[in-house]
Amino acid sequence: MKKPLTYISLFSSAGVGCYGFKQNGFECIATNELLTKRLKIQSYNNKCKYETGYIAGDISNSEVKKKLFSELKFWKDKHKIKEPDVIIATPPCQGMSVANHKKNNEKSRNSLVIESIKVTLEILPKFFIYENVRGIFKYNLYRY
Repeated sequence: MKKPLTYISLFSSAGVGCYGFKQNGFECIATNELLTKRLKIQSYNNKCKYETGYIAGDISNSEVKKKLFSELKFWKDKHKIKEPDVIIATPPCQGMSVANHKKNNEKSRNSLVIESIKVTLEILPKFFIYENVRGIFKYNLYRY
């Protein structure tokens, strides 16, 4: 059995950013989004092979992370993959954006960048793609 090319998508919104991966034959192991209505759009478009791949909730929540890692283990067992080929993440960055002139306390949102890095380091995909703002390089993420 040929192993599929795979990816995990964090902060995936309605899944538009993953469309190119699907068009190029990649299989979605799991997709995580805070808002269930966005996951419904992904489900409607058959983004994931298995219904359990649609994971709603805050990625900093241990139960949400447990579901993500459980889905990855399922793929490792069923499809004999060692690791995902790609992790895609577009964590919120309003507090780091130069376009956000009305910054409030964005610490909880900005800390999601750190959460996505932690998940990536634990999973160790072959590649990762992070979309974020230029200001992230100037921001002191160590305070999270």
